[in-house]
Amino acid sequence: MEREQQYCYLLTLKGVMRMKRVSLFIVGILLVFLILWQADFYEVLEGLKDFSIPLLITTCLLQLITILTINFQWYKLAIQMGERIPLRKILHINLIGTFVESITPSNKAGGELTKVLLLRAKLSFSTSKATALVTLQKTISSTVFIFLNLIAIMWFLLTIKREGLHLQVLLIIFFCGVLILILAGLFILYPAKFYNLIAKIPISERIKGKIEDTIFMLRNNLKEIIENKKILWEQILLSLLIWILFPIKAYLIIKGLSIDISFVAAGVVTYLTYMVGMLPLLPGGVGTVEGSIVFFLLPMGVAASDGMAVALILRFVTFWFVFLLSACYMGYQELIKVVRSKRIAK
Repeated sequence: MEREQQYCYLLTLKGVMRMKRVSLFIVGILLVFLILWQADFYEVLEGLKDFSIPLLITTCLLQLITILTINFQWYKLAIQMGERIPLRKILHINLIGTFVESITPSNKAGGELTKVLLLRAKLSFSTSKATALVTLQKTISSTVFIFLNLIAIMWFLLTIKREGLHLQVLLIIFFCGVLILILAGLFILYPAKFYNLIAKIPISERIKGKIEDTIFMLRNNLKEIIENKKILWEQILLSLLIWILFPIKAYLIIKGLSIDISFVAAGVVTYLTYMVGMLPLLPGGVGTVEGSIVFFLLPMGVAASDGMAVALILRFVTFWFVFLLSACYMGYQELIKVVRSKRIAK
């Protein structure tokens, strides 16, 4: 009886979480419509109508290159950890992870957990090794991204705006970035402190052991990468390539809409926007990212309608296109399972 009650409770909890995600998605989409309304919907529509289809295809192809580069970075890190995983399997795991992270708040957390579970299920990784691989890639990528953000903040403050709401938002982003870098540094230098902290958490010894194994494995791999200059620069350059592709896409879209701002300014807006989008507010950052693009473009002399047109096209390329791609891939995988099960039944 007690087990049945627990099962019913879990089902109810899952239902509530699913409804919450759907509700948040609706809120995000409504927020986009609100920004559209304030930015003059008809002017935004005119800008979108004039945008070149070949240019849209080009930016989508650049997004595909971004996806493949991220997967190649995973491949190289897996080799560093003593695991040679076929690229197609890494792509499979990342596409499913992308779909999950697109429908969950915090933009990444849900997807990363899914990747850990898939590494265990599909490649027989231990929980510790799977978590270490996912965290290792995220740590390197995020460190490069935060440094780019700190440069973007300094440029924005020195060139564009030094007061008001923009200053407050930039200061929040700045302190978040510095805090993350400090924590990462402390983790590498003083892992024993983290072990002591875990020891005080009231959880089972088995779970504590898995967490400690993950931290130990992650710390050792980070240390090896830092000490091996060739691997370190290889990973830094891969992360830089991934993050530089984002402002390239943004700049192509901005120029395609005949907006006159520099490549550096486009990069600054892109990085600051993605930093805001990583806050755990709405699934995939829907609404918050669009609003942030308009918010950071306004002081650069870009009209709200033009800023919203940039936001919608950039978000289609970097979010909705990838979301649809991952959804189609998952649908294809399910179709294969159905076909195979019917063949077995015959």
